Amino acid sequence: MSTIQLQEKLHGYGQWRDELIRATERYTHWMDSLDIASEGSQEAIRRVMDTLVNERLMVAFVAEFSRGKTELINALFFADTGLRLLPSLPGRTTMCPTEIFHDPSQGSYIRLLPIESRLSDMTLNEYKQNPYKWLHIDLDHNFPLQMQEAFQELAAVKKVSQADAVKLGLFNPDVPMQGSTGLLDAVEIPCWRHALISFPHTLLKEGLAILDTPGLNALGTEPELTLRMLPSAQAIIFLLAADTGVTNSDLEIWNHYVRGPSLTGKNRLAVAMNKIDTLWDDDLQGEEVVDRSIRSQVKAISNALGVDESLIFPVSAKKGLMAKVRRDDILLAKSGLRGIEDYLTNTVICNRQHILREVVVASMGQLVNESVNHLVIEIGEANRHLQEMRQIDTSNHDMTRRLMEETKKDQMDYLASVEIFQSCHRAFVQQLVHLGKVLSAANIDPIVRNARRQMLSSLTTPGMKKAMKGVLQSLRSAMDQSMVRADEAENLIQVIYGRFEDEYKFADLNKPQVFSLEDYQIELERIFEEGEEFRQSTYTTLMEQSTAVHRLYSTVIAEARDLFAKAHQNTNEWGSNALTPLAHRIKDRKLMIDNRLGVLRKVTGSNETLEAEIAELEKRLVMLNKKLYEIQEILQIVTAAVPSA
Repeated sequence: MSTIQLQEKLHGYGQWRDELIRATERYTHWMDSLDIASEGSQEAIRRVMDTLVNERLMVAFVAEFSRGKTELINALFFADTGLRLLPSLPGRTTMCPTEIFHDPSQGSYIRLLPIESRLSDMTLNEYKQNPYKWLHIDLDHNFPLQMQEAFQELAAVKKVSQADAVKLGLFNPDVPMQGSTGLLDAVEIPCWRHALISFPHTLLKEGLAILDTPGLNALGTEPELTLRMLPSAQAIIFLLAADTGVTNSDLEIWNHYVRGPSLTGKNRLAVAMNKIDTLWDDDLQGEEVVDRSIRSQVKAISNALGVDESLIFPVSAKKGLMAKVRRDDILLAKSGLRGIEDYLTNTVICNRQHILREVVVASMGQLVNESVNHLVIEIGEANRHLQEMRQIDTSNHDMTRRLMEETKKDQMDYLASVEIFQSCHRAFVQQLVHLGKVLSAANIDPIVRNARRQMLSSLTTPGMKKAMKGVLQSLRSAMDQSMVRADEAENLIQVIYGRFEDEYKFADLNKPQVFSLEDYQIELERIFEEGEEFRQSTYTTLMEQSTAVHRLYSTVIAEARDLFAKAHQNTNEWGSNALTPLAHRIKDRKLMIDNRLGVLRKVTGSNETLEAEIAELEKRLVMLNKKLYEIQEILQIVTAAVPSA
């Protein structure tokens, strides 16, 4: 595989995603044409569209300093510029976490968040919503040299006093040589806390996004990287150096920041053993000995990190970049870049495609399936009504009277079913209100505000830990309560549907998916566990003054709050749609009864009127069958298996 194959695969992925977007838009128009859209279904479709339209395939690169991480990014993605686009020379490499993507609405730019923003309680995510807090530099994507010069800002550092570095959570005077500049009371720190880069590179336009993380310093001081950004990446490439092997600091990053419960499985983690060219330079060893040495190192890395050997790629980013720029296919093959490109092309993109399909099917598949079911039943009822009408003898008053009496009896049954439905709906809404109160911002925000207030008032790490323990207990309790309420609401739904199936013979009801908040409970525990893992890491322990711990706990609380907000939104969406299949069936029954009564009243003694009604119903059946064909097409697109590579 090569960059061209990666581009083609990304393009195919984008086309597949665009087809889902078009199917979602078609479904919206389809519902509007039949006037059957509910508030809950509209909200579900809006969420699906937002996911599809804003989807990016994020690949994160993580390593300690001097492992050649940024050079690998240049070699994999930006060699077509003919330059070392991102700063990756020794002593001049990226010093702050950097996200690279294409933002078509804002054009080409680099935005830099000053390091002093660490003094604020605002999270990185909140800063991203406020572009005025960033230094903005326009880029001319037609001139790579101008971009290369602008990107040198990523390597910018400055000297500050030890006191200022301590306030920023970037220095501990008890750790020798940390950030030392050789000057008394001077510490060297990055100028920027975070960088956002947008430009219309071919791969970026196809939806690729890259996260470049600059070593243990950034990972140890920016909990949002570990708790939010890395878990949201579709793949993480962890770099080691062939000339150093797995060092203690490598293991520190791997164990505390990379290998977490949210990242294991589905081949989301891969390892690049970079700088294999250092082994080529030994003239005393033949090529066979070098290859054997590389294989031995791969095995050792596999044992040390617990990663399958097939996910460890020996590479030379430096030689790979040189080979691409010089169009040297022999050197490119030797550099090993194609192994990682193949992994990105055939594993990462395919995995992401399957995950996105699951999201779409879970969110929209149920709605579309219900629409198909709704229309099939309506067509069936219309056909039965048509058969009845064709058998009516307008001169036979006994027949029309008997049909009228049967229809009025059906009308009484319908009215009784409406009364029961309304009673059940009230009970269900009451359950949802109780559940919503537990998950709502009105319940969670006071817990969060109280925790932050306690942490701000505490100047010691033990004091903050105590405050944090209290907020975790409160949030766990809220989640436990919501789990109980959710189970009660789900059980009530099962009882309601069962009653209508038994008493009113509502067959083939498309019941809503079983509702549970268990996944949110698991995710909440993951956030707490990874936050604690982060706190216990060697680097964070060394830096464990109030600033660093406060930032960590603030991030954990913000993540937990966002999780409750998502659970609340999901609950509202489920609640809005849970009784929709039943409501549709009752509405269909009413329309059928009203139509039948209307026809019987009109046709008594008049063949001409009967024939006109039959013609009108036949015309409607043609329209309904056309709509059925259309919605079945949409369902097929939404639920289709992901195309094979």
